[in-house]
Formats: sequence, C-alpha cells, structure tokens
Amino acid sequence: MTRVVCAALLAALAAGGCQLLARLPHPRQIPAGPPTYSEFHQPDWVWERVDRVLVLPVLNESPHTRAGREVQSALTAELQQLARFEVVAGPADDQALFSKIVHRGGRFDEAVMLEVGNATRADVVLHATVTHYSPYPRPRLGVILQAVAPREGRVVATVDGLWDTTDQRIAERVRTYYRQRPKPRLPFIRNHVIASDDAFAAELALDSPMLFQRFVLHEASLALLGLPVPGVAAPGSGVTDGESCNP
Repeated sequence: MTRVVCAALLAALAAGGCQLLARLPHPRQIPAGPPTYSEFHQPDWVWERVDRVLVLPVLNESPHTRAGREVQSALTAELQQLARFEVVAGPADDQALFSKIVHRGGRFDEAVMLEVGNATRADVVLHATVTHYSPYPRPRLGVILQAVAPREGRVVATVDGLWDTTDQRIAERVRTYYRQRPKPRLPFIRNHVIASDDAFAAELALDSPMLFQRFVLHEASLALLGLPVPGVAAPGSGVTDGESCNP
C-alpha cells in the first residue's frame, strides 16, 4: 500500500513539475520589449528585388575618430551575413563624395545619388551616421541608417536609435545574442584556461567595442530590412515600457 501511495505522489509531483516547466520561458528566449529605435519603411518597397547595396563611408558625429570606419566595417559585415544581396563598401577616404550626398537632416543630392548608383550598379545606396558612441563599459552606440533607391530618388527605409547597455533590457539582448551564436571550433581561452562554454563570450561583448558594434549593427540591419529582431516587439504590437510579450 505504501508503495502505491509513494508512486501516486511521485506521479503527481512529476505532473506538477512538467506544468510548471511549461509555464517558464525558454532558457534561450527573452521577453520582447519595446524597440529602442525608430524605423520607417516605404510600403511598396520590396527588398527581395535588391541585388546590390553600396555602403557609403559613415558620417561620424562622435568624438571618437575611428568610430565611422569601425561602424562601416561592422555594418558591411552584418549585411553580408544576411546573404540577401551583394554588399559593396565605399572607399573609406571618399569623404568628398560622401559630403556631397549626405547632409544633416537626411537630405541628399538626387543627381549625385543617381550617378553613384549607376557607377556602382547599386540598387540601394546606404549611408549611416554615428550620433553617439562610448566604447567603455557600459557601452552605448547611436546610429542612423538611411537606405536610398538612387534611380527612384527616394528614401525607402530608415532606422534611428541609441543602444545603451545601461538599459538592462539591451544588455540582456547582447548576452543572449552571443550565447546563441554558433560556438567556435576552439573554445575561448581566458587566463590560459580553456573555457567549457560560451558564457565568457556573452559577458565579453559588454566590454569589447568590436563585439558590441557587431551586435548593434546586426539589430539595425534586421530592422532596416523589416525583419524580426529577437527580443524586440514588432512595430504596432502595442508593447510599451513596463509591458512584455513572448516573441
């Protein structure tokens, strides 16, 4: 009789535990919060028809002199990883041409833009501005991306935001992003000791300017193309500060 009672209790505990686990969020998911950036998309623009994108030198409004080149490199790499079109980076020293095309307020010379598009066979010319940058813990990076269709002479998509890791939601998105990335063939080595997992990489991203830049430009690139951004509620979902929903 005792064995029957024990078996029944164990079964009840197991069932209750399964129900409890089912209610818990997946360990590799985080609740979706409100965006930390604004975005705009022309409703009739189709990115699937884009074959070639030119990334112009980045306008740097921060006091860090290398921020423009570093962000251009990160942006180009993240767009290439999406594997949706050919990505070409404009020459880093082409500041004269850049200044003719991009002006404060997002205005551009349509004739020069068309000339650049024809010369590079680009369907989209993408220019970016670094508005804020602090590489030190906790890092922050503000960027504006503006995609222009040169033959049509119009802006087709924009992203404007500030990624500040003093906001715990953004810091957790950084950690989650690097936890979920494919593990390297060789483990990370810290203090001559081989680590058995990638937890170190997730924390390192909050101290490494290069890793943080790649994260920011990854999210910004997804938003520019109108793709879902993990951990960020879709525009129009109604999620505001203090609310959350599962992605």
